[in-house]
Amino acid sequence: MNRVTDEPALVLHTRPYRESSLIATLLTLHHGRVSALAKGVRRTRRGHPLQTLAKLTTGWSGRSSLVTLTRFESTSQAWLKGDAMAAGFYVAELINRLVQERESLPRLFAGACWAIDRLNDGTTELEEVLRSFEKLLLEELGYGLDFAYDAQTGEPIIASCSYRLEPEQGFVYEPVEEAYPGSALLDIAAGNFSNKSSRRAGKRIFRECLAPHLGLKPLMSRRLLARNHERVGMRR
Repeated sequence: MNRVTDEPALVLHTRPYRESSLIATLLTLHHGRVSALAKGVRRTRRGHPLQTLAKLTTGWSGRSSLVTLTRFESTSQAWLKGDAMAAGFYVAELINRLVQERESLPRLFAGACWAIDRLNDGTTELEEVLRSFEKLLLEELGYGLDFAYDAQTGEPIIASCSYRLEPEQGFVYEPVEEAYPGSALLDIAAGNFSNKSSRRAGKRIFRECLAPHLGLKPLMSRRLLARNHERVGMRR
């Protein structure tokens, strides 16, 4: 029987199992995405730390695709509301849908924890957090783009020029209004989403890149975010 101890983890999702237990999907530092059975946790009246987007120290045993938790202790809990909550669920849902089980991705784990922390403390613009995480996710999955060089010529991207995205290739010079500004691409290359142009371009680019891997099934977190915006519009 394999045993793991003192493993940092982020709770991506939970669902009830039988009368008193839960099955939790975790993103862990060294073991990637793990499905784990938490026996009897729903019996306690004081609640439990296995809440979505909570960070834990965990331990488990078992060799199958569903391990059994032997220890789980909260290290922090995100208390998100409104758009921040929808954004946190979006981060978790992307990982759930796109990351293979037991694929060790320490950099992605660190990025996901950073994203949840920033959404929780509100120190970073929400769109900056999401675009930064999407960029990292695509890179870790092997689908990252080169935002600094023209895919056809190999020449550096020029800030004053515009470029189109060629799927599975990269960016190619294209002097039309609908193309992406070179200045925005260079900001994205540097991980700078502090201005509206780079955030807008990043949202379009990353959505286009993620779509083939997500398939036709819609993301529930995007629907939640859309409903939040509808409610705000109705109040106005």
